[in-house]
Amino acid sequence: MTGRRSTHIPATMAILLQLRYVAEMIDPPLIGPASPERRREVLSLVLRHLLAEDRDERIRAFLRRARPNPTLLDGLLEARRGDRLVGGIFSEVQAGGTAVVWPPRLVPEEPAATREQLLAAAEEFLRSRHIYVACTLLQADMEDDGRVLRAGGFEPLADLIYLFSTEEVFPRPRPTSPLEFQSYGPAHHDRLAGVVEATYEGTLDCPRLNGVRHIDAVLAGYRATGTFHPDRWLLVRHQGADVGCLLLADHPEEENWELVYMGLVPSARGNGWGRAITRHAQWLTRQAGRPRLVLAVDRANAPAVRMYSMEGFRAWDRRSVYLKVFECSP
Repeated sequence: MTGRRSTHIPATMAILLQLRYVAEMIDPPLIGPASPERRREVLSLVLRHLLAEDRDERIRAFLRRARPNPTLLDGLLEARRGDRLVGGIFSEVQAGGTAVVWPPRLVPEEPAATREQLLAAAEEFLRSRHIYVACTLLQADMEDDGRVLRAGGFEPLADLIYLFSTEEVFPRPRPTSPLEFQSYGPAHHDRLAGVVEATYEGTLDCPRLNGVRHIDAVLAGYRATGTFHPDRWLLVRHQGADVGCLLLADHPEEENWELVYMGLVPSARGNGWGRAITRHAQWLTRQAGRPRLVLAVDRANAPAVRMYSMEGFRAWDRRSVYLKVFECSP
């Protein structure tokens, strides 16, 4: 009898534990903001697809930036079953009514429905912050995330190619061209806004973004990229008329300058001026003592990809962009 009892009770307990586990899986987890003491744990889960070194550096950067700006991590949401973390998602609010969403991540054996619940909770958070546009950047091998995002209302926008050029190909003397470059200032804001809007007409670079946000929101987003300085925002002129723009930003920690945006109005295209503007950007990067100039371009924009290649840019990464528009900005 003793022998039977000793083998029967553990089996019964195992069945009870299995039933409890199944019940937990059926009941939805508790989803809410990650508390300050648990942020590192949740970020580790959300960013687990990154290489360990990149993940740790990214987590340190988020936590460092959050010290003077605690609201930065308000969009970090966790899913818990009791004391156990089972899922997480991070919506990084940015300037200009935009946000970057890091897709939901789950621990092994957590039901897929929890991802949908995390995505819905993230959308509720973004709407509460009056976000107009949310985007996600996915690596090429993250097809499962793409399916989850599409089910949550995100749509594929573009495949971006990340390019860089180094000081070896930067012009040493100031490049000569028929173009003039005028630094941005508050008095030129309306002019710059008008030029940037005009460059979007007929663009091959993420054309579906046209009209989604007001131009002031667009410029606010550009301004929040890297370290802004008005001398790095330039109106491009030809024979006294504004024909384009060149917006650059500094990234001191990476020792990069970034070509945030460059464009020509339709009437100024076809003159080879895109190459002239690019070389001017490279020359300015050299003058600033930075060894690299980086940018992102829509892979579908074949003329731009070809032009950057001719000026010594090389690819270092690719990302697929998914977009969700909540409403157009006023």
